[in-house]
Amino acid sequence: MSLLAAEHALQAAQRAGDVDALEALLHPSCVGAGPDGSVFTKADDLESYRSGSLQITRLDEESLDVQEDVLSGVTRLVAAVEAIQGGTTVSARLAYTRLWVRADEGWRVLAATLAPAAEPA
Repeated sequence: MSLLAAEHALQAAQRAGDVDALEALLHPSCVGAGPDGSVFTKADDLESYRSGSLQITRLDEESLDVQEDVLSGVTRLVAAVEAIQGGTTVSARLAYTRLWVRADEGWRVLAATLAPAAEPA
């Protein structure tokens, strides 16, 4: 699977709340940083989907840049996102930067950051 296909598979898994697909796409040591600076692990992320405390209701890709090497790659995504988080509906335009590593199983996210994206000019 190409890194582009892996990124699109991750977005689809997030939209669907597909914990099994997310489990396969996130590296065991995956760590992320949210827009508020909070840090979360793979287990934290999976639990938010599993428990229903996070439900992504819309994730529309606006732009995507993919750079890959033999063993690693980076995706930079800007997306319009709507979600229910902790029972509250939220809407944001977010910039995701993900560091991917290639393993025998394919591409897996090792690190990710989410930040508010500037509104288009």
